[in-house]
Order: sequence, then C-alpha cells, then structure tokens
Amino acid sequence: MLTKNIYGAISCVVAVAGIASGAIVEVHVGSLYFTPQFADVQPGDTVRWIHDGGTHDVTSGAFCGNDTGLFFSDITETTPTFEWTVPAEYDGDVIPYYCSVGNHCVASDQYGALLVNVEAHFLTTNGFVFEPAAVSVDAGDAVFWIHAGGSHTVTSGTSCSPDGRFNEVLDNLSQMPYYVVPVDEPTGVIDYYCTPHCGSGMAGAIDVTGGSVPCPEDLDGDGQIGVDDLLQLLSVYGSTCTGCPEDIDGNGVIGVDDLLQLLSVYGSAC
Repeated sequence: MLTKNIYGAISCVVAVAGIASGAIVEVHVGSLYFTPQFADVQPGDTVRWIHDGGTHDVTSGAFCGNDTGLFFSDITETTPTFEWTVPAEYDGDVIPYYCSVGNHCVASDQYGALLVNVEAHFLTTNGFVFEPAAVSVDAGDAVFWIHAGGSHTVTSGTSCSPDGRFNEVLDNLSQMPYYVVPVDEPTGVIDYYCTPHCGSGMAGAIDVTGGSVPCPEDLDGDGQIGVDDLLQLLSVYGSTCTGCPEDIDGNGVIGVDDLLQLLSVYGSAC
C-alpha cells in the first residue's frame, strides 16, 4: 500500500506539472530603459516587451553591437509589442540583450538580461576598484559587473596571472559582462582582477559559500537514495524555500524537477 501511494502521488505530481503553462513576463521599453532591466524568468515563460515611447528594439547579445541572432524586434508605435518564449535549454543561464538603435546602448545604458532560473549578484566599478570587492554566492548563481566608467577587464586569476576561467572586457561597449558559477562548483574562492589596473590593486573575489555537495539526492544522509528520501521530498512538495535540502536543483521551489532528479538515481548508494 505504501508503494502504491508513493507512485500515485508521483503520477499526480507529474500530471499537474505537465498541464502547467508558462507565465507572461512583461518588460516595458521607453525613454532609454528596459523595466525591469533584469527580469526573472523560467523556461517556458513568454517575455513580452511593451512599447512605452520612442523608437527602440530588442536585440539579443552580450554587449552593444553583438547580435547573437537569438531574437530581434523593433519596439515602436507600429510594433508596440514583441513576445519570445524562453527555451528549456537556457535553464540556469543568462540571456542578455540591448537596444541597437543609435547610441542607446553605448551612451545611454539601454541593455538588460533575462535571468533564467538563476540568482544574480551585481558589482560595479569605482575608479580602480570593484565594488563590492568580494561577493558571496551559491553555485549556479550569476555575477554581473556593471560598467561605471573607464576601460577595464574582469579576468579570473591571482597575482595578475590569468587562470583561464573567464576574461571579459568591461567598457562602454561591453557594459555588463557576467559569469555563471557552475552548479557543481565546490565551496571556495574565485579570484579575479582588472588586467590594465591590476598593478593598482584592482582585484576582487567571488566567495562560493553554497558549493556543491557530493550527493544532493541523499536527503537523510544515510548514504542510500531510497524511500525515506522520496517521502521527505514529497512531504514538502510544492513549497518554496531557500537552501533546504529538498530543493535539489536549487531554484527555490520544491517541484517536479527535484522529484525527477531524485528518481533518476533512486536505489543507488552515494
């Protein structure tokens, strides 16, 4: 009877998840702005850009002038809205975009990003320093550096020596380079610096405090992924949380993805 009830609950959960539809996420486009500039979305959501005024467009790309071809549309009086649905393969990623009209991106900071099921952290520059100099993140989070003047880089490494993890320009054209910390990143520190100003002490650190654990599906810690782990997850299914073990994929919601991840290794030892 216990097994029947478990699989009955699983079937119900999967059925409900299958009929769920994506949300509509609205971004307003007006006088040199996207609002919200950084929109939280999920795979399957439809982003709707809405014209508030002026002549603009939405062009996918990580920096001004870099059209990646993922999406494009004018946003004007004659084209007042544009909709685009977030593909499943971008789960846990960042989708940057900008306005390519005139100098709206370069001189007026009209750029933004879709945060696909990721937590974002924002840093900026102040002269020859990064602010804040250190930021604490979880594995899977995104770190953005926002341009506030000058010509810089964000280059991973220590003692002015690159380690090859990332190396991005931070200037008028590349105004918000970012780095998504891998979901399997262990707890530790990722050091970085500005190449032209490293000698002046322009350096920072990403402190990964919520690093990966060897076997996140083993909720009760007994070394075996079994019925007790499954029951523990189902007991809080559908709830939201921050940092709870049942949220295996770390998106803040205990749902079907957590359940499927546990079932994919059900019965194994870790």
